[in-house]
Amino acid sequence: MVYHDTYSPDTYYYECQDCRWRETREEPVGTCPRCGGGVRNIAVPRE
Repeated sequence: MVYHDTYSPDTYYYECQDCRWRETREEPVGTCPRCGGGVRNIAVPRE
C-alpha cells in the first residue's frame, strides 16, 4: 500500500466545533460561514 499525504502547508483544513462543517481554504477562517461557530484547523495535530 502506498501512503499519499495530501497535507499542504499552503492549505488550511477547517472544521466547525458546533455544526461539524468542513472545508479546505487557501486563507485562514475565523468563524464558520454556516452557523457562525468557532472553527479549528484540523491539519494541525492536537494531543
